[in-house]
Amino acid sequence: MEIKVESKVTAVTVYPDRAKMTYSGLCSAETGSHQLIIDDLPLVLEPETVRVSGAGSAQVRLLSVDVRRHHYEETPAERVRQLEQEIESMSDKLRQLEDDKAGWLAHAQYLDGLRKATAEFAKGLSRGKSTIDDQLQLTQFLQEQDSTMRAAVRQLEAEQRELKRRLDKLQRELKEVNSARPRQRYQAQIEIEALTAGDFAPELTCLVRNAGWQPLYDVRLTNDGEVAVGYLAQITQNTGQDWQDIDLVVSTARPALNQRLPELKPWFVDEFQPPQPKMQRAASLRAAAADFADAEPPAPAPAMAAPVIEAEVAVAAVQDGGTAVSFAVFGKSSIPSDGAPHKTTLNQFSLPPELDYLAIPKHTDAVYRRAKLTNSGPSPLLAGSVNLFVGDEFIGSSKIEYTPANGEIELLLGVEERITVEREMIKRDVDKRLLRDNRQLRYGYEIKIKNLLPMAVKIELQDQIPVSRHEQIKIKLERVQPEPAEKSELNILEWQLGLAAGAEQVIGYEFSVEHPRSLLVIGLLD
Repeated sequence: MEIKVESKVTAVTVYPDRAKMTYSGLCSAETGSHQLIIDDLPLVLEPETVRVSGAGSAQVRLLSVDVRRHHYEETPAERVRQLEQEIESMSDKLRQLEDDKAGWLAHAQYLDGLRKATAEFAKGLSRGKSTIDDQLQLTQFLQEQDSTMRAAVRQLEAEQRELKRRLDKLQRELKEVNSARPRQRYQAQIEIEALTAGDFAPELTCLVRNAGWQPLYDVRLTNDGEVAVGYLAQITQNTGQDWQDIDLVVSTARPALNQRLPELKPWFVDEFQPPQPKMQRAASLRAAAADFADAEPPAPAPAMAAPVIEAEVAVAAVQDGGTAVSFAVFGKSSIPSDGAPHKTTLNQFSLPPELDYLAIPKHTDAVYRRAKLTNSGPSPLLAGSVNLFVGDEFIGSSKIEYTPANGEIELLLGVEERITVEREMIKRDVDKRLLRDNRQLRYGYEIKIKNLLPMAVKIELQDQIPVSRHEQIKIKLERVQPEPAEKSELNILEWQLGLAAGAEQVIGYEFSVEHPRSLLVIGLLD
């Protein structure tokens, strides 16, 4: 016996590149064998992942489950079906307006016929069959009818324009929400044996494509020196089926990575071959096109949409599964199948920052505030975008890489105006002595940095001297005060400074450049 089961999506677990959907239904079954039918499964599901379980007052034995494509006369997606009905209704109204307009235009032709019969009216007037009053009444009638006709046509054209705009909007919306093959869906056929009569609630789970989530972070430096982190998920789905009032779980697991291990292919090195003649190249292109035509088409990519639609904000419960972390969103969630991102808060927590400042005065007189954070939260942080705030002020955006629990993050939190830095060239001398027919130049720079904050700070200062790319150009750091904490092979100088509140420090250094007089040197002056 075939039993159609009314089902709906009740729970969804969203992974970064797909989702697991759970359908729940209820039916009554008598003793014996039955085939349960669950319709309206999206085309983007992966049939091999379909699993069925269930419970109820009836004792049921699950025998098998089969998934097949099913064709419909009408699109089963409720929103798509509603749009199609609205488009049909609007098209009918447009045809009705067109008919009304055609009637008035035919009336206009009748009035034109009356006007063209003025010679006949003149003959009737001359023969005494009509009077001047009759002629005046006819003229007045024609004017009134013409005015009424033109007003009616203008009104009908205005209504047509408005309906066409609405029809175009509905058609564009239908194109966005419609799936690739809207009049098809998967249908699950579940074979069961009811050992006793009663109610049975089947539950079907499957993985679907065209769904996923990306992390988004709000990082805020508060007035008390803490860094508040808001961990959000931007969920998108274009499965062709809306998720209404579901239990939503967001997971960091990546099922796709477990499908196949990466495999090294042979790395070939061969003699360069000149380009093929045009005839051979055309033949190769035709062969490649034939191979592409025979290849299985790739799965459709999720539709992307520019606008961001805010979802209801709720903090999720963290569930650590060992290999992955899941966030069970509080309450019920609804996410339409529109491909647009919908935000939900996964977690909120505070981290104590290790603050210092970074100055690179050769490029800018701005001093950057830098925060080093240890991820002491309950879950890893996936790579994603970060919105940065200082207090209530938005200061910019950044990115973070994947950070495991207890891993470290480094973020720039804007510019600190109360720390000033100046860099100035104070010396440029040319040695006039002849040293083996060489020319020697000597440069000196001074950097002043001042802390106007009411507290002591740590500052990392970076500067540089030139690097020679010619064996006859000799560059030497002659004097530096204080000594840098580090000097790289590319002559990057780095100082680690500690400045008390209101303190100022001056850093000076000199370097020399020696080269033959006959050698033209570029790149010295900055």
